Amino acid sequence: MMMKINRLIAPCLIGVALCIGFGSCKADGNKSVPDGDEPQTECSFGESFEIQFKDDAFANFLRSLPRKDKYKTIKNYEGKSANLDWYKYCVIDFPLLSPVEQCADVCMHLRAEFLFRQKQYDKIHFLDINGRDNPYKGGASHQALEKYLRRVYEISNTASMYKELVTVPSLSDIRPGDMFIYPAKGNHLGHVVMVCEVAKDKNGDIYYQVLQGYTPACEPHIMRNNCYKENIPWFKLDTKADVVEINLFKFGKGQLKRWR
Repeated sequence: MMMKINRLIAPCLIGVALCIGFGSCKADGNKSVPDGDEPQTECSFGESFEIQFKDDAFANFLRSLPRKDKYKTIKNYEGKSANLDWYKYCVIDFPLLSPVEQCADVCMHLRAEFLFRQKQYDKIHFLDINGRDNPYKGGASHQALEKYLRRVYEISNTASMYKELVTVPSLSDIRPGDMFIYPAKGNHLGHVVMVCEVAKDKNGDIYYQVLQGYTPACEPHIMRNNCYKENIPWFKLDTKADVVEINLFKFGKGQLKRWR
């Protein structure tokens, strides 16, 4: 349901100046907010940058998710170390519902939780691996939502998500909530990461952050850019590239997807 795990660091194509890491993993213009007495590494895009989609409801939902101290380790469903901290900028405090809640499941969980909080219950539905639609019918009961999602995790995956989502026509149209996804196919496992922040510098160059779940099920986390020694969450987007590399993962330009 997730990915083929390759422990070899793929070469990175990103040779750019970066924005600072956000204090507590949250955007605050071009300023850094120290986490307690811990040292803060400061880097910059250049002279200036601007966070995009400040008025977008889903972007603000993602920004509002509580973050754990960025020095916390990623834990698996059992509360033990997932041994994945080399992926992590910081951990999102978003409790898992199931021991099988992996990459696609985390994305579905976030979308469902957002729509639930918006009271848009009729918009909560996901395809299963056979292409059948599975609508949520539990109304304002959060317990019913959790039960529904646990069932969805068992019948949906990256392949069913890939069919359900629409392709973003251009990488330059990237926005929070979009997902880079390559689907499971045959014996090949899939993976998906969700864009959770987008910014532009004065030249119009685009930078973005992504969050992910993983296998085995573990806490969702914002990914660090492993091209740099500093704990940096930003990736620069080459809008003309045929392949987008996010650490170990390679996505085709046609694999940027969005909910309908």
